[in-house]
Amino acid sequence: MGVLGKIRRFGKMTEDRRPKSEDRSPKSGVLPQPLPVLFRTPVLGLFFLLLTGCQQDKVASLTDALPDQVVFDFILDESMSGKRLYNLYALRAVVWGGDSRIDVDSVRIIFYDENSIAYSELTADQGVVFTRTENLIARGNCVVATADSTTLFTDSLLWDNSRQIVWTDADIIISTAKGTIVGKGLVADAQLTKIEIKSEVRGTANYEFKQ
Repeated sequence: MGVLGKIRRFGKMTEDRRPKSEDRSPKSGVLPQPLPVLFRTPVLGLFFLLLTGCQQDKVASLTDALPDQVVFDFILDESMSGKRLYNLYALRAVVWGGDSRIDVDSVRIIFYDENSIAYSELTADQGVVFTRTENLIARGNCVVATADSTTLFTDSLLWDNSRQIVWTDADIIISTAKGTIVGKGLVADAQLTKIEIKSEVRGTANYEFKQ
């Protein structure tokens, strides 16, 4: 027999041994269900899985970007060893628990001495409270006014809670009963009684500043 006859006979045997499409499963007696159209083509199936995964990742990212809480007329009281340090008031607060951060708008902070007597007030357009350290950042039209009528004007200010100081690298104006001082950069206590100005001081005030 020739080679062609062998190939044909082998092909026929292969057809006979292959289960026919109308055969039923001996266990279930149910015809096999065809795969969904998407999965009949490997490329389309892979594309579908990737698209589904991307959508899930996108939803997860949007969920992560949402704050834990939004509070209006927000109040925060900070104390140390039972002594009141400051009260913070804000028109709105956005709480980010995962970042240990609270973003606040229209901020007003009142600082207290060891006898719980208010000695200065800070106002600003916006601010950030870091809840782990209780440090504060104030931004936009920052004004610190003290009980002795000393006023500090600057664009940004940071309160270091552990050191009990305020500092900035921005331009500053300090107005006192003795005159006005202009400079850049400052480190001071919240009462503005101990002030160190980082740059050259200009002004007319009869007031001593560290540089």
